[in-house]
Amino acid sequence: WVQGFSSKNFGFINNQTVCYPCGNYVLFLDIETKKTRALQCQNGQVGAFAANGNSQVLAFSNRKLNPIIYIYSFPGLSKLTELKGKVQLDYTLLAFSFTGPYLASYSSVPEFVLSVWNWQENLLLCSKSQPGITATSLSFNPMNWQQLCFVNESSVTIWHIERNNDEHYLKQHPVELPDEQGSVSPHKDLFFPDSHSEDPYHGPDLPVSAIAGLV
Repeated sequence: WVQGFSSKNFGFINNQTVCYPCGNYVLFLDIETKKTRALQCQNGQVGAFAANGNSQVLAFSNRKLNPIIYIYSFPGLSKLTELKGKVQLDYTLLAFSFTGPYLASYSSVPEFVLSVWNWQENLLLCSKSQPGITATSLSFNPMNWQQLCFVNESSVTIWHIERNNDEHYLKQHPVELPDEQGSVSPHKDLFFPDSHSEDPYHGPDLPVSAIAGLV
């Protein structure tokens, strides 16, 4: 017996079915027929949750020691894989990429680890610890799976997933937020020239001291 909606965490698994966690279950509501299905988490309460309408898959973690991330397909509700990391207590956020078999996760105390997985191959690509930082939102760039938007109570960070063959590395790019009046304070970089960009397309930006007058 499962009823109720106790969380703001929900998502569309396809064009007409919305799903959300409730206790030890994930509920699926068909918005056209109003029929409900339930998927039970066999090991503890459902923790973090994410759904991907493009691939029709969902992911959720269980709330117990050494939690596991479960990946299920829809509408068959068959388990595709289990992702086992080194998290001790709980996952707080999960996010699917819009393209490709990638899943991002963030854990709570004591690790506070941001991780990126290839869930189809059950492979942890890269991870980065941010001690003491509690995240409120995590999402992939819809056009580029190698960019993650990470939000906490006081800052916004874009994480770039750098790749070299099979090696992956998370690189942090903080976003400068406006003050209370809505204006961004000008920040002059004394090391790099004014033309310095975060993503140089036409070649590297050199430090001012390295420019020798060549065009």
